[in-house]
Amino acid sequence: MRRVAMWSLAPLFVVALAGSVWWLGGWHDARHWPIRWLEVSGDLERLTAAQVRAAVAQQARRGFFAVDIEKARAEVEALPWVKRASVSRHWPDALQISVSEQQAVARWTDQALVSRSGELFEVAGTGGMQGLTRLDGPAGRELEVFERWQQMRASLASQGLEIRSVELDPRGAWRIELASGLALLLGREDVSRRLERFLSVRSDLRGLERIERIDLRYPNGLALTRRPQEARQPTRSSERQDRQSRRNQHAGAQPNHG
Repeated sequence: MRRVAMWSLAPLFVVALAGSVWWLGGWHDARHWPIRWLEVSGDLERLTAAQVRAAVAQQARRGFFAVDIEKARAEVEALPWVKRASVSRHWPDALQISVSEQQAVARWTDQALVSRSGELFEVAGTGGMQGLTRLDGPAGRELEVFERWQQMRASLASQGLEIRSVELDPRGAWRIELASGLALLLGREDVSRRLERFLSVRSDLRGLERIERIDLRYPNGLALTRRPQEARQPTRSSERQDRQSRRNQHAGAQPNHG
């Protein structure tokens, strides 16, 4: 019985011995199994296929069997703008590299970019990147600011308005600035309702281009602050708005800072 068992193990010893000879003899390396093709896939906008190939070139020189797939993947994911990557062998002489790029939709202060899912990521040399909304808020509340911006953007888009910046201060009060430069103070409470109030009266406000800030924290009204250069040049329209602003302040006493 023991003899039968030993004979049944003989093929395994032969395979192991052959494998050792094949490996230790160098038959697995790039001289005998070179990688000739680096196939790159994915929608690339910020990167080029040449940059991706260059990232895995050193690993690819080790050959088809000796290449470290995980290290090759890590080299690709270390490239700027790469969200994730996968690397696999393709018989007999190729590596397939799939790349997914980060897409910036906003900027977090001057330190990082914000992806479509609200994640922060950093890319060197993007400090002067134009056309991105600026988000700001306390540490740990980045996702909250991102989601609030998404909600506000959808509401304002109904009237063709765009947001330049969104700020959440340490006290929890919201302030947004539109692309026109007009600032809206929304406070800490009923933020969505206050924004809707602005949209409902916007068409009745005259000379908005001369208004610097609108305070919507009053219970039943709002207060307008003119731009400095306009404050010295009152007009009949601006005087009416000033009277309306004063009435709002009297009616609501003081703005509700909540």
